[in-house]
Amino acid sequence: MNENKVIDEATNKQKYLADRFTKIIDKYELSHSYLFSGESGVGKLAMALFITMGIFCPNTTNGYPCGNCDECRRISEQQHPDVVIIKPDVQSIKVDQVRYLKDEFSKSGLEGNKKVFIIQDAETMTNGAANSLLKFIEEPGNNIFSFLLTTNLNLILPTIISRTQVIEFNHLNSAEFSEQLKQLGVKHSQINLMNNLTNSINFVRDWQTDDWFDKVQSVISKWFDSIANNDAEAFVTIQADLMPLVLDNKRREPIINMMIACFEDVLNSKYLKSNQFNFPKNENSIIRLANNIQSQTLICILEIILNCNQQLSINISFQNILESITLKIMNLLNQ
Repeated sequence: MNENKVIDEATNKQKYLADRFTKIIDKYELSHSYLFSGESGVGKLAMALFITMGIFCPNTTNGYPCGNCDECRRISEQQHPDVVIIKPDVQSIKVDQVRYLKDEFSKSGLEGNKKVFIIQDAETMTNGAANSLLKFIEEPGNNIFSFLLTTNLNLILPTIISRTQVIEFNHLNSAEFSEQLKQLGVKHSQINLMNNLTNSINFVRDWQTDDWFDKVQSVISKWFDSIANNDAEAFVTIQADLMPLVLDNKRREPIINMMIACFEDVLNSKYLKSNQFNFPKNENSIIRLANNIQSQTLICILEIILNCNQQLSINISFQNILESITLKIMNLLNQ
Protein backbone atom coordinates (compact mmCIF):
# COMPACT_ATOMS: atom_id res chain seq x y z
CA MET A 1 0.00 0.00 0.00
CA ASN A 2 1.28 3.49 -0.87
CA GLU A 3 1.66 5.60 2.26
CA ASN A 4 3.80 8.36 0.77
CA LYS A 5 2.71 11.69 2.27
CA VAL A 6 3.89 13.73 -0.71
CA ILE A 7 1.84 11.63 -3.13
CA ASP A 8 -1.18 11.80 -0.83
CA GLU A 9 -0.94 15.59 -0.55
CA ALA A 10 -0.47 16.16 -4.28
CA THR A 11 -3.28 13.83 -5.34
CA ASN A 12 -5.70 14.93 -2.62
CA LYS A 13 -5.24 18.68 -3.05
CA GLN A 14 -4.77 18.85 -6.82
CA LYS A 15 -6.05 15.58 -8.27
CA TYR A 16 -6.66 17.03 -11.74
CA LEU A 17 -3.08 18.30 -12.00
CA ALA A 18 -1.65 15.06 -10.60
CA ASP A 19 -3.54 13.03 -13.22
CA ARG A 20 -2.49 15.46 -15.94
CA PHE A 21 1.20 15.26 -15.06
CA THR A 22 1.28 11.46 -14.79
CA LYS A 23 0.02 11.31 -18.39
CA ILE A 24 2.66 13.83 -19.49
CA ILE A 25 5.41 11.84 -17.72
CA ASP A 26 4.17 8.57 -19.22
CA LYS A 27 4.39 10.06 -22.72
CA TYR A 28 7.83 11.64 -22.07
CA GLU A 29 6.37 15.08 -22.84
CA LEU A 30 7.47 16.91 -19.70
CA SER A 31 8.66 20.48 -20.32
CA HIS A 32 11.98 21.59 -18.90
CA SER A 33 10.61 24.40 -16.73
CA TYR A 34 7.35 25.09 -14.90
CA LEU A 35 6.09 27.99 -12.81
CA PHE A 36 3.53 26.89 -10.22
CA SER A 37 1.33 29.75 -9.01
CA GLY A 38 -1.14 29.56 -6.15
CA GLU A 39 -1.83 30.44 -2.54
CA SER A 40 0.20 28.87 0.22
CA GLY A 41 -1.08 25.47 1.26
CA VAL A 42 -2.51 24.42 -2.10
CA GLY A 43 0.20 21.78 -2.65
CA LYS A 44 2.72 23.41 -5.00
CA LEU A 45 5.81 21.86 -3.39
CA ALA A 46 4.08 18.49 -3.01
CA MET A 47 3.19 18.57 -6.74
CA ALA A 48 6.76 19.45 -7.73
CA LEU A 49 8.08 16.55 -5.62
CA PHE A 50 5.36 14.23 -6.95
CA ILE A 51 6.40 15.00 -10.55
CA THR A 52 10.05 14.58 -9.58
CA MET A 53 9.25 11.13 -8.23
CA GLY A 54 7.65 10.33 -11.57
CA ILE A 55 10.86 11.41 -13.31
CA PHE A 56 13.18 9.31 -11.12
CA CYS A 57 11.04 6.36 -10.01
CA PRO A 58 12.01 3.05 -11.73
CA ASN A 59 8.63 1.52 -10.93
CA THR A 60 6.14 4.00 -12.41
CA THR A 61 2.75 2.77 -13.56
CA ASN A 62 1.32 4.94 -16.34
CA GLY A 63 3.56 7.77 -15.11
CA TYR A 64 2.48 7.32 -11.50
CA PRO A 65 5.40 6.89 -9.05
CA CYS A 66 5.36 3.92 -6.70
CA GLY A 67 6.11 6.08 -3.64
CA ASN A 68 7.92 3.23 -1.91
CA CYS A 69 11.25 2.78 -3.69
CA ASP A 70 14.51 4.35 -2.55
CA GLU A 71 14.27 7.11 -5.18
CA CYS A 72 10.73 8.09 -4.18
CA ARG A 73 11.51 7.95 -0.48
CA ARG A 74 14.58 10.20 -0.72
CA ILE A 75 12.77 12.70 -2.96
CA SER A 76 9.84 12.77 -0.55
CA GLU A 77 12.23 13.44 2.34
CA GLN A 78 14.09 16.07 0.25
CA GLN A 79 17.31 14.08 0.58
CA HIS A 80 18.01 13.13 -3.05
CA PRO A 81 21.43 14.38 -4.28
CA ASP A 82 20.11 15.16 -7.77
CA VAL A 83 17.11 17.16 -6.54
CA VAL A 84 18.14 20.64 -5.41
CA ILE A 85 15.65 22.80 -3.49
CA ILE A 86 16.31 26.52 -3.03
CA LYS A 87 14.48 28.59 -0.39
CA PRO A 88 14.73 32.29 0.51
CA ASP A 89 17.74 33.22 2.59
CA VAL A 90 15.90 35.15 5.33
CA GLN A 91 13.58 37.26 3.12
CA SER A 92 14.85 36.82 -0.43
CA ILE A 93 16.59 34.49 -2.84
CA LYS A 94 19.96 36.06 -3.57
CA VAL A 95 22.45 35.92 -6.41
CA ASP A 96 24.78 33.63 -4.44
CA GLN A 97 22.03 31.03 -4.21
CA VAL A 98 21.49 31.20 -7.97
CA ARG A 99 25.25 30.84 -8.49
CA TYR A 100 25.05 27.65 -6.46
CA LEU A 101 22.24 26.52 -8.76
CA LYS A 102 24.36 27.32 -11.80
CA ASP A 103 27.17 25.19 -10.45
CA GLU A 104 24.72 22.35 -9.93
CA PHE A 105 23.37 22.84 -13.46
CA SER A 106 26.85 22.41 -14.86
CA LYS A 107 27.40 19.07 -13.12
CA SER A 108 26.09 15.76 -14.33
CA GLY A 109 23.74 13.91 -12.03
CA LEU A 110 25.49 12.22 -9.14
CA GLU A 111 23.50 9.02 -9.53
CA GLY A 112 22.16 9.30 -13.08
CA ASN A 113 21.67 11.66 -16.00
CA LYS A 114 18.68 13.55 -14.55
CA LYS A 115 18.56 16.60 -12.29
CA VAL A 116 15.67 18.60 -10.86
CA PHE A 117 15.72 22.08 -9.33
CA ILE A 118 12.89 23.45 -7.22
CA ILE A 119 12.83 27.14 -6.26
CA GLN A 120 10.37 27.95 -3.48
CA ASP A 121 8.93 31.46 -3.04
CA ALA A 122 10.32 32.42 -6.45
CA GLU A 123 8.73 35.87 -6.13
CA THR A 124 11.36 36.71 -3.48
CA MET A 125 14.24 36.49 -5.97
CA THR A 126 16.17 39.73 -6.22
CA ASN A 127 16.32 41.19 -9.73
CA GLY A 128 19.94 40.14 -9.93
CA ALA A 129 19.09 36.57 -8.96
CA ALA A 130 16.16 36.40 -11.37
CA ASN A 131 18.15 37.76 -14.29
CA SER A 132 21.01 35.40 -13.48
CA LEU A 133 18.63 32.46 -13.63
CA LEU A 134 17.14 33.33 -17.03
CA LYS A 135 19.74 31.69 -19.26
CA PHE A 136 19.60 28.42 -17.35
CA ILE A 137 15.84 28.28 -17.50
CA GLU A 138 15.96 28.93 -21.23
CA GLU A 139 18.77 26.46 -22.01
CA PRO A 140 18.92 23.97 -19.14
CA GLY A 141 20.40 21.03 -21.06
CA ASN A 142 19.10 17.49 -21.45
CA ASN A 143 17.21 15.81 -18.61
CA ILE A 144 17.30 18.92 -16.42
CA PHE A 145 13.96 20.11 -15.08
CA SER A 146 13.08 23.11 -12.94
CA PHE A 147 10.02 24.09 -10.91
CA LEU A 148 9.51 27.64 -9.68
CA LEU A 149 6.86 28.04 -6.98
CA THR A 150 5.15 31.35 -6.22
CA THR A 151 2.24 32.77 -4.26
CA ASN A 152 2.30 36.00 -6.29
CA LEU A 153 2.66 35.69 -10.04
CA ASN A 154 2.64 39.48 -10.41
CA LEU A 155 6.04 39.69 -8.70
CA ILE A 156 7.75 37.34 -11.15
CA LEU A 157 9.77 38.93 -13.97
CA PRO A 158 7.89 38.73 -17.31
CA THR A 159 11.03 37.32 -18.90
CA ILE A 160 10.91 34.36 -16.51
CA ILE A 161 7.18 33.86 -17.05
CA SER A 162 7.74 33.77 -20.81
CA ARG A 163 10.34 31.02 -20.44
CA THR A 164 8.27 28.70 -18.26
CA GLN A 165 4.95 26.90 -18.45
CA VAL A 166 2.70 28.61 -15.93
CA ILE A 167 0.38 26.32 -13.98
CA GLU A 168 -2.33 27.98 -11.86
CA PHE A 169 -3.29 25.93 -8.80
CA ASN A 170 -6.91 25.74 -7.69
CA HIS A 171 -8.01 27.00 -4.28
CA LEU A 172 -8.51 24.34 -1.65
CA ASN A 173 -12.13 23.44 -1.06
CA SER A 174 -13.64 24.23 2.31
CA ALA A 175 -13.19 20.72 3.75
CA GLU A 176 -9.52 20.51 2.71
CA PHE A 177 -8.75 23.95 4.10
CA SER A 178 -10.55 23.15 7.35
CA GLU A 179 -8.38 20.06 7.74
CA GLN A 180 -5.24 22.19 7.28
CA LEU A 181 -6.52 24.63 9.88
CA LYS A 182 -6.98 21.79 12.36
CA GLN A 183 -3.39 20.65 11.71
CA LEU A 184 -2.21 24.20 12.46
CA GLY A 185 -3.96 24.07 15.81
CA VAL A 186 -6.77 26.49 14.94
CA LYS A 187 -9.57 26.26 17.48
CA HIS A 188 -12.77 24.53 16.41
CA SER A 189 -14.71 27.72 17.21
CA GLN A 190 -12.54 29.64 14.71
CA ILE A 191 -12.51 27.28 11.73
CA ASN A 192 -15.73 28.56 10.09
CA LEU A 193 -14.57 32.15 10.42
CA MET A 194 -11.06 31.41 9.11
CA ASN A 195 -12.59 29.57 6.15
CA ASN A 196 -14.80 32.57 5.47
CA LEU A 197 -11.94 35.07 5.55
CA THR A 198 -9.12 33.41 3.62
CA ASN A 199 -7.80 30.41 1.72
CA SER A 200 -4.20 31.25 2.55
CA ILE A 201 -2.27 29.31 5.17
CA ASN A 202 0.30 32.14 5.27
CA PHE A 203 -2.40 34.59 6.36
CA VAL A 204 -3.57 32.15 9.02
CA ARG A 205 -0.05 31.72 10.41
CA ASP A 206 0.38 35.49 10.50
CA TRP A 207 -2.96 35.98 12.27
CA GLN A 208 -2.06 33.34 14.85
CA THR A 209 1.04 35.28 15.96
CA ASP A 210 0.64 36.41 19.58
CA ASP A 211 -2.94 35.08 19.51
CA TRP A 212 -3.94 38.10 17.39
CA PHE A 213 -6.84 36.34 15.68
CA ASP A 214 -8.19 34.98 18.95
CA LYS A 215 -8.10 38.45 20.52
CA VAL A 216 -9.79 40.14 17.56
CA GLN A 217 -12.52 37.52 17.33
CA SER A 218 -13.22 38.02 21.02
CA VAL A 219 -13.42 41.82 20.67
CA ILE A 220 -15.63 41.69 17.56
CA SER A 221 -17.87 39.25 19.44
CA LYS A 222 -18.17 41.76 22.28
CA TRP A 223 -18.85 44.60 19.80
CA PHE A 224 -21.62 42.62 18.08
CA ASP A 225 -23.31 41.74 21.38
CA SER A 226 -23.32 45.41 22.37
CA ILE A 227 -24.90 46.41 19.05
CA ALA A 228 -27.49 43.63 19.27
CA ASN A 229 -28.40 44.87 22.78
CA ASN A 230 -28.49 48.54 21.72
CA ASP A 231 -25.63 49.26 24.10
CA ALA A 232 -23.38 52.27 23.47
CA GLU A 233 -20.56 50.20 24.98
CA ALA A 234 -19.92 49.21 21.34
CA PHE A 235 -18.10 52.55 20.84
CA VAL A 236 -15.92 51.98 23.90
CA THR A 237 -15.07 48.51 22.63
CA ILE A 238 -13.74 49.98 19.39
CA GLN A 239 -11.62 52.62 21.09
CA ALA A 240 -10.35 50.67 24.09
CA ASP A 241 -10.20 47.07 22.86
CA LEU A 242 -10.11 46.93 19.07
CA MET A 243 -7.85 49.80 18.02
CA PRO A 244 -4.84 48.50 20.03
CA LEU A 245 -5.07 45.35 17.89
CA VAL A 246 -4.82 47.25 14.59
CA LEU A 247 -1.06 46.70 14.45
CA ASP A 248 -0.67 47.84 10.83
CA ASN A 249 -2.74 48.62 7.74
CA LYS A 250 -2.87 45.00 6.58
CA ARG A 251 -4.83 44.09 9.73
CA ARG A 252 -7.69 46.47 8.89
CA GLU A 253 -9.33 44.47 6.10
CA PRO A 254 -9.67 41.22 8.10
CA ILE A 255 -11.25 43.22 10.95
CA ILE A 256 -13.83 44.69 8.57
CA ASN A 257 -14.47 41.23 7.13
CA MET A 258 -15.01 39.81 10.62
CA MET A 259 -17.67 42.46 11.21
CA ILE A 260 -19.32 41.42 7.96
CA ALA A 261 -19.15 37.79 9.10
CA CYS A 262 -21.16 38.66 12.23
CA PHE A 263 -24.10 39.85 10.18
CA GLU A 264 -23.67 37.00 7.69
CA ASP A 265 -24.40 34.79 10.69
CA VAL A 266 -27.63 36.73 11.21
CA LEU A 267 -28.46 36.37 7.51
CA ASN A 268 -27.81 32.62 7.51
CA SER A 269 -29.80 32.14 10.72
CA LYS A 270 -32.73 34.11 9.36
CA TYR A 271 -33.02 32.49 5.94
CA LEU A 272 -31.13 29.19 6.11
CA LYS A 273 -31.82 28.36 9.76
CA SER A 274 -28.11 27.56 9.96
CA ASN A 275 -26.38 27.04 13.29
CA GLN A 276 -22.87 26.89 11.81
CA PHE A 277 -21.79 30.32 12.99
CA ASN A 278 -18.62 32.33 12.42
CA PHE A 279 -19.13 33.58 15.97
CA PRO A 280 -20.58 30.61 17.90
CA LYS A 281 -20.30 32.41 21.25
CA ASN A 282 -22.83 34.96 19.97
CA GLU A 283 -25.45 32.37 19.09
CA ASN A 284 -28.17 33.83 21.35
CA SER A 285 -27.70 37.38 20.05
CA ILE A 286 -27.53 36.15 16.45
CA ILE A 287 -30.78 34.18 16.68
CA ARG A 288 -32.61 36.94 18.55
CA LEU A 289 -31.57 39.56 16.01
CA ALA A 290 -32.40 37.25 13.09
CA ASN A 291 -35.92 36.77 14.45
CA ASN A 292 -36.56 40.51 14.83
CA ILE A 293 -34.67 42.30 12.07
CA GLN A 294 -36.33 43.30 8.80
CA SER A 295 -34.75 41.95 5.62
CA GLN A 296 -34.14 45.40 4.17
CA THR A 297 -32.48 46.57 7.38
CA LEU A 298 -30.13 43.59 7.36
CA ILE A 299 -29.19 44.23 3.74
CA CYS A 300 -28.49 47.90 4.52
CA ILE A 301 -26.23 46.93 7.44
CA LEU A 302 -24.20 44.57 5.25
CA GLU A 303 -23.88 47.27 2.59
CA ILE A 304 -22.66 49.79 5.20
CA ILE A 305 -19.87 47.46 6.35
CA LEU A 306 -18.99 46.35 2.83
CA ASN A 307 -18.50 49.98 1.80
CA CYS A 308 -15.81 50.30 4.47
CA ASN A 309 -13.36 48.34 2.36
CA GLN A 310 -13.56 51.13 -0.23
CA GLN A 311 -12.80 53.74 2.43
CA LEU A 312 -9.61 51.97 3.52
CA SER A 313 -7.73 53.45 0.56
CA ILE A 314 -8.78 56.97 1.56
CA ASN A 315 -6.91 58.89 4.23
CA ILE A 316 -9.59 58.51 6.90
CA SER A 317 -8.93 57.45 10.48
CA PHE A 318 -9.72 53.75 10.83
CA GLN A 319 -11.21 54.39 14.24
CA ASN A 320 -13.52 57.00 12.71
CA ILE A 321 -14.60 54.51 10.05
CA LEU A 322 -15.45 51.85 12.65
CA GLU A 323 -17.27 54.30 14.92
CA SER A 324 -19.22 55.66 11.96
CA ILE A 325 -20.48 52.26 10.85
CA THR A 326 -21.33 51.39 14.47
CA LEU A 327 -23.48 54.52 14.73
CA LYS A 328 -25.19 53.85 11.39
CA ILE A 329 -25.96 50.24 12.33
CA MET A 330 -27.38 51.17 15.73
CA ASN A 331 -29.53 53.91 14.15
CA LEU A 332 -30.92 51.40 11.64
CA LEU A 333 -31.73 48.89 14.39
CA ASN A 334 -33.49 51.59 16.41
CA GLN A 335 -35.77 52.66 13.57
